[in-house]
Amino acid sequence: MKHEHSVQVATRIALIRVQQDYAQMVKTSTFSLQELFNPDDFSLMEYCRAYNPHPQTELLVDVVKEFGERFNIWLPNARHYVTSALFLFPDADYQRATALVKNLATDYFLNDTMGREIYKYLSKEQQMGAKELIGRITSLDEELSTIPAALGIELANVEMLKEIRDISPLPWFMEFLKLYLYHIEVTHKDCSAAALGYMPTVEEYISMRNHTSGMPHIIALAEYSDNRFLDWNWLADMKLDAHLRRIHRAVALFGCLTNDLFSFEKEVIDRNADPNLVMAVAMNNPEMSFEEIIRFSAGIVKNVLTDFLSLTERIYERIKNLPTSEESETLRIHMGTMEKIVQASWMWQVYTKRYKREQSIWTETRLQETAAVVS
Repeated sequence: MKHEHSVQVATRIALIRVQQDYAQMVKTSTFSLQELFNPDDFSLMEYCRAYNPHPQTELLVDVVKEFGERFNIWLPNARHYVTSALFLFPDADYQRATALVKNLATDYFLNDTMGREIYKYLSKEQQMGAKELIGRITSLDEELSTIPAALGIELANVEMLKEIRDISPLPWFMEFLKLYLYHIEVTHKDCSAAALGYMPTVEEYISMRNHTSGMPHIIALAEYSDNRFLDWNWLADMKLDAHLRRIHRAVALFGCLTNDLFSFEKEVIDRNADPNLVMAVAMNNPEMSFEEIIRFSAGIVKNVLTDFLSLTERIYERIKNLPTSEESETLRIHMGTMEKIVQASWMWQVYTKRYKREQSIWTETRLQETAAVVS
């Protein structure tokens, strides 16, 4: 109990320090996340310039709104987040895009009603209900059966998963389901340092954030969106499997860690949450100034982006020298989708109103500067 109290005190001190320093900085300074993330001689905006979201975005948002309302999971801000699926997978055909948007709708509903930032504010009864619900969802198998008294979110989740399962290879679906359910399991509870009982290192936090973000199952959905499923035995024979897994991790970390900076104000300043990269750096480096914390956090993202670009260049070189085959073409298409996910991770967070505010330390999330940032 004494140790838990000391962790709680230490995290509270770090949170107060960050919030106080932020309150002073937001009056006088702004930072461009693009400039903080850009490796030398590289421009995220230029890299993303040719990118376009799904051409049927408005129609698909209307379809998923009907889906959300049918199961009573359509939140007032839902339109701002379901579009992320249509940024991530702009080439998916209509049927697959519909299931992908439904996946984001169910996942974000859970996040915004009982996720890691929200859970500690729920009553004891609500926390018990959330725990029971998450327990039922994470017990699903390939049959995707629900109890007779299932809640709307459970029914919505199962409908979405069946749509994905029914037009996918079963081995791929089972691997996707494992990743998706693990994400649900680790995300929908209090993930604060006080609840964990220890202060995670920055590396431990990043490992945890990878799964709470849902990015691993999003990357698995890239194969579904393309209707091109990777042959991992072939990749192993070509000695490309480990290389591609490194690319997948880099894409996942770019998505989730950029989000930690975009959502820093919403999570840390507004909701007093410490499961955030900026707070992980602050808690582990009490000697750092707030500006140093920001630059150190952004530097982690910059290193991830640098790794992704280097790994991508190398795998494209390998693809050039592979014999033409269905497997090599699938890999080429898959790599294009990985690049689009990186581009989308930037573009959607700049575009969405989910993180916009009148006062922000980020150029990209200040309402009055949005038009200039995305032009």
